[in-house]
Amino acid sequence: MPHSPANTQVIAKSYLSGLIIKCGLLFAAGLILTGIIFYLSNYQPLGSSYQEGFAKLAQIKQELLTKSIIIYCLLTTMTLAGVIFITLIYSHRVVGPLVGIKRVTKAIAAGDFSQRARLRQKDAIKPLAEALNTLIDTYTAKVTQADQQAKALQGLLDRPGDPPSTQEILTHAKAIKDIVSTLRLR
Repeated sequence: MPHSPANTQVIAKSYLSGLIIKCGLLFAAGLILTGIIFYLSNYQPLGSSYQEGFAKLAQIKQELLTKSIIIYCLLTTMTLAGVIFITLIYSHRVVGPLVGIKRVTKAIAAGDFSQRARLRQKDAIKPLAEALNTLIDTYTAKVTQADQQAKALQGLLDRPGDPPSTQEILTHAKAIKDIVSTLRLR
């Protein structure tokens, strides 16, 4: 079965760009907030005379470095907290679904093909879950076909009266062999 690139993609392409855009918007919001805080904290009339103006400028100069450092620290802290929060949200969209997929694959390994991977629309690995569900459906259909052929063969063998012909047995055996050969077990 040919695979297109869309079928082999595990995590949607929009995942990384969405993360980068949200982090960039968070950083831009922090810069704007910093500018507003900086403007409001430093907006002071200089006074009516040059002497009052120079004294006010000297005071602003002293406060400017302290306020800049405080604002920079606040912006850095807010940005880091935002990035950590966004990263946690996005990692939840990857790790949570992987736990569900692990549960489904363990059930499949135990022979339970009734399980399905169920993910939310925004989960990052939804294509992987869809591929797993397709695999389950395909193998379930093939096992069902093989089981039906085996039951038909058993019905022939259990038929009272005349025994089945060699051709009837070979027909059902070939059908089972053809189904099993499509599974590519080795």
